[in-house]
Amino acid sequence: MAETIACAICGAERPTELVEKTTVATISPLEADICAACQLVQDHALADTVCMQCGADADSGFYIELEFPLGVTELPGRLTGGLCGDCAADIACRINYEGVDADPEAKEELTALIDEEADRRQTQPATSSPTGGRS
Repeated sequence: MAETIACAICGAERPTELVEKTTVATISPLEADICAACQLVQDHALADTVCMQCGADADSGFYIELEFPLGVTELPGRLTGGLCGDCAADIACRINYEGVDADPEAKEELTALIDEEADRRQTQPATSSPTGGRS
């Protein structure tokens, strides 16, 4: 049976010839045992004028800098680049809503507000005109 080694990022056991003790952009200058697939993903970069998430034009976009635990071994990762307005808004909105989900009191309050709005919609008479029944 061929010898294997685990990739420090994805954790997959790979044949030793497919894993290299090297660095990638997200952990540089540190080195770790990294498979070829993770090397490609972690070293991939789009042009500065392109959104790093969706590939759209990001000339007037938003710069982001993240430090995070990378992979199964939680290497000290760092990622920088530009986002278009839509992707920046999506990330910010996701952070805000998931932050509420992480706070039991805030989540309960948000659920109550959503339930109250749903109850109001059910008790209001339906209108078929786009002006809400006004002329």
